[in-house]
Amino acid sequence: MSQLKAEQLSNNDKANIKNVVEQQLKAFAKDDFEKAYSYAAPLIKRIFSSPEIFKNMVVTQYQAVYRPKKIDFGEATIIRGAPTLNVFLVDPDGNFVTATYLMQRQPDNSWLIAGCYLNTSNFDET
Repeated sequence: MSQLKAEQLSNNDKANIKNVVEQQLKAFAKDDFEKAYSYAAPLIKRIFSSPEIFKNMVVTQYQAVYRPKKIDFGEATIIRGAPTLNVFLVDPDGNFVTATYLMQRQPDNSWLIAGCYLNTSNFDET
């Protein structure tokens, strides 16, 4: 179980989590994959062992976060014991996408991105 299960995120944690995700999105916008990779948690860096491998994954599988037309940030919360941040995006094709970022507190109390899951939704179908 996560150590954060019973813990609430402080306003400072929430601001820091949003900042990390925002900075990574800005790095993607500039094609600065060295900088974007620096916001990845150790587990992600073990899976994607270099900024170049990370870039290939992002460009091919995460167009919504790589080249969003619109970005709106939700609030950082704890979901099933994991600190998360939902970011509401419009992808390059005009689809509405929710990017759920899993965050991980580091030993120095900083935050890094431990995963990102995309969910598309079509608001025209009700």
